[in-house]
Order: sequence, then C-alpha cells, then structure tokens
Amino acid sequence: MSKDAVVLKSNKYGLTLQLDGTIPFEELVRKVCEKFASSADFFGETSMILETIGRELSAEEGLVLIEAIELNSKIKVILLNENNELKDTRMLGQIDRFYKDDIFENAKIIRGSVSKNDVIESDSSLVILGDVKSKATVKAKGNIIVFGALEGTAHAGYPDNSGCYIVAGELNPKFIQIGTVTGDIKVQEKWSLRVRRKDSEPMGITVWNKELLAEPLSSGLLKRIK
Repeated sequence: MSKDAVVLKSNKYGLTLQLDGTIPFEELVRKVCEKFASSADFFGETSMILETIGRELSAEEGLVLIEAIELNSKIKVILLNENNELKDTRMLGQIDRFYKDDIFENAKIIRGSVSKNDVIESDSSLVILGDVKSKATVKAKGNIIVFGALEGTAHAGYPDNSGCYIVAGELNPKFIQIGTVTGDIKVQEKWSLRVRRKDSEPMGITVWNKELLAEPLSSGLLKRIK
C-alpha cells in the first residue's frame, strides 16, 4: 500500500479513496481533511459517488468521512460505496427499509446519469444513481428514484398505476406523471417554508386527491403511503 494514509483515485462514477487500515480513525479523518482541502480547487463544485477501499468503516465512520470531505471541498457526496455496498447519505436513510429492500431487489438500476434525448424504461421500479438531464425521459411501471437532479421527464406507475411515487435529490422536472395523473406539482403547504430553506433536501412526489403532491422525505411521506 502507498505510504500515504489517503490516496485518491478516479473511477467511472466518481472517486475512490484508498484508506490506511492501520492508523487510528481520528488521524485518518485529519488526513482526509488535509487531502481534500489541498485538492479543493482541482475538483471544484461537483456531486459524486464515493468509493472506499482498504479499510472497513462503520456507518457512523462513513458519515464522518463524508462530512470531512464536504467541509473541506465543494464536493457533494450522494452515495457511499463501501465493500460493493451502496449507501445513500441523504436519501435511503429516510426511506422505510421495506421500500428500500423491495426497490433494490426488483428495480432496474442505472449507474450514472441519463443524458439528454436518452429514454430509459423499466418493467418494475427504476433507480438512477445520478441525474436525469433536461430532454431525457425515464419511465417505469413501478416507482422512480433519482439520487441526483430530476430535470427531464419522468413517468412512474406507467401506464395507469397512480399508487406509485417519484423521489429525487433535486427537483426541477420538465414533465412529471404518475399513473394517469399529471399537471403542476403542489408542495405540501406545511412544509413549504422548510423546502425553501433546504433546497437540497430530497423530495417525494405522490398522487393525493388526483393531484401531484410533493413533500420532503423527512416528513415521512413514503411511510404514510406504505
């Protein structure tokens, strides 16, 4: 292994951190802070999937490392891939375990973003580990989860199942449809101020009273429709 406690390597979907497995965790965190502070200008402002190798991390240690990276750079870590296990740092922790297990067992998973003019379809649910770019289209018979920004067209519950939902890390869609319901997205009024304060908070969209209703995931939206 390299003499450096933290070695950065690029991969297809983001960044790999090769971590020293022998030094105390507190020292490792300091090394991570130093490494990303010195590389902040190189990476600029970006979102990425982070992979760690060389050291087994607890869930708490993984979140500490992510916080260290984000405080010392302009990087937003949307997923942690440790030992080939994907862990969402903002979204999956707020989705009920039943939904998480069910989605990942049956869903079509896109590892990356859906580019403009691309059309992605799924006979079950659809999970996109990136963005849905403007002019891109995603369509699923089940639910749709977008870990990044949803800027294009999304149709969940295709063609007529209005009991499905759409979740996105950032919500700025060109067109949304769930089952047969489309139109403007209504933000739940009691959460509207919170949404404006926390623009990066993941949002869930469901059908309520034949309208598209959006709420932050932290409101417990998905648990209520289980």
